[in-house]
Amino acid sequence: MSAAALLVGLAVVLTGAAAQAAHRLSRRGTVVGRFPAETEAPVEGRAAGRLRLAEPPPRVAVALAEADLPGRASVTWTAWLTVMALGPLVAASVGGPGLGGVAVLGLLFGPVLVIRTRRGRADARLEQALPGALEAVARSLRSGASLRQAVEEAGAAAGTGRVLSVELSRAAAEAAQGASLVHALEAVGARRPLPGVRLGVAALCLGAETGGAQARAVDAVAATVRERLAVTAELRALSSQARISALVIGLAPLGFGAFAAATDPRTSQFLLHTTGGLVLLVAGLMLDAVGWLWMQHLAKVAV
Repeated sequence: MSAAALLVGLAVVLTGAAAQAAHRLSRRGTVVGRFPAETEAPVEGRAAGRLRLAEPPPRVAVALAEADLPGRASVTWTAWLTVMALGPLVAASVGGPGLGGVAVLGLLFGPVLVIRTRRGRADARLEQALPGALEAVARSLRSGASLRQAVEEAGAAAGTGRVLSVELSRAAAEAAQGASLVHALEAVGARRPLPGVRLGVAALCLGAETGGAQARAVDAVAATVRERLAVTAELRALSSQARISALVIGLAPLGFGAFAAATDPRTSQFLLHTTGGLVLLVAGLMLDAVGWLWMQHLAKVAV
């Protein structure tokens, strides 16, 4: 028992140290991004010398970006690898090999389920920031700025949103380097093929090619996108009860199983220390996950 307690304590200490170091490095990367490019490399080199975070595979990085999880992808990936390495050891030391196997399944498929349910959050946040960005473009145009300058100022605005700000700044930079502004904006629409983005890109490209009352057209598109977002928000509010019901139904078997195992030693002995119990436990968890995903799919709002 003392060895198990020592292993649990060591795992907790290592996990906390890794999480704290990853958080410090993430904060340092945020601060470095505010300095000029010539000061960025030495600071990052010193940080990398202290702690080198694991970079996720390309497909995982794309999935994390689409899920719009807080923090950098490298921090999230490193934290998950650390928990995957230590979590099963802690679970096995506390509840035996059965609980260790359950911990492996939970730590392996749990994050996958979370990322799958959050898929599209980055696109949703981008569309929410789009009306404000278009209105910023219209204000700059009314003040006498060119369309390229207006796009650049909208990308630098505080309320534009991180993803949309990067896309607008990239389009303005490409146009400043001699590329066609229309082609740069169309590239934004190709990278972010969302209905609101396509509509905004079409309005900006039309203004760049034909001129005319650009600010009025951009304002009209911003109002259209805002109305569409309002309708989407209302539909999601109406379907919130179904999503909450799906969450409760998915968590109820887990809570009941944990309560039964904690209050009746025979239940935990059967589920975690017998072959039949492990088979039933794994099958139940898989069926519960499939049912929860299916209910989330039924409650999803498509607009």
